[in-house]
Amino acid sequence: MSRIVSWLSRLWSRGSSAATKADDPPSPPHPARPIVIPPPGQGSRAATPPETGAAPESPAQSETRLLLPWLLGCPAPTDAPITPAEQQAFNALDETLALSELPETLLPRAAALIPQMIALVRQTDLPTPAIAKQVSRDAQLAAELMRLASSPYYRAQGDVTNMEQAINLIGLQGLQTVIARVLLKPIYQASPGGLSALAAPRLWEYSEALSRHAASLAEPADQPVFDAYLAGLLHGTGWTVALRVLDRAGIVLDLPPSEPFALRMAESVHRLFGLAAQRWEITLGFVAFAQDARRNGIAASTHPMMPVLQWAQQRSMDELASP
Repeated sequence: MSRIVSWLSRLWSRGSSAATKADDPPSPPHPARPIVIPPPGQGSRAATPPETGAAPESPAQSETRLLLPWLLGCPAPTDAPITPAEQQAFNALDETLALSELPETLLPRAAALIPQMIALVRQTDLPTPAIAKQVSRDAQLAAELMRLASSPYYRAQGDVTNMEQAINLIGLQGLQTVIARVLLKPIYQASPGGLSALAAPRLWEYSEALSRHAASLAEPADQPVFDAYLAGLLHGTGWTVALRVLDRAGIVLDLPPSEPFALRMAESVHRLFGLAAQRWEITLGFVAFAQDARRNGIAASTHPMMPVLQWAQQRSMDELASP
């Protein structure tokens, strides 16, 4: 099992006995490129998570403007004004945002994968033998669970020989995390050609980083950890939709983009995530966050998960965009 899921399982297995602190991070999931989180007052503003109940703070412009060129593998944005092609792109995105529901053709795999994940997550309150039976029907999911339960963190508690033992060992939220990660990854698979194909590999990498950091920041901010993990893992669907809209409209952007375009894209992408996710009734908290994203965007958001996601975005870009 990947170190990412192992880390999340360790995070959640602590339960309420010890809140995760921003200056006491868990073991980094990528030893070759560790996540550096300096103590409060030193270095990045992302070092200290938002206080519980604090007003949402806008994400740093440096991280926001760098995400689009990082996804597309091009240099940093220019200081030029928005170009005609970029304005055309926003016109196409605004037309999509005016729809009452997102067309399934813009995110086709979600139509099958999200309900499948919801069904499995809702069965995690069944007796362990029943859960084990359901999980065993998916060979990839079963293999991921067994790898996690056999990881060094759990190995000290003895060898794992069957699915029921593995489920009891990793716990409910560890199980839900594995289900979400395994089933939702195909949503980010590249479509042929265009900007969406160019961004797809890095978009999954970003989504994994965002889910990790959102989960680590959720408990100190008094937000549900699994809801934060889901928000981070699925927020990139807004980018997938946005880039597919531009591809289908035949819009060709000059790269690198202008800085005003890169900054404004963040708002459109967040609203597109909300448009897509408002139908994904995974948890009540996740639905409420999606609805807020759809209605209010970033600047006017009233949801307490928003500052968690913003800080997670900053940490993700600090990690991913570093030389």
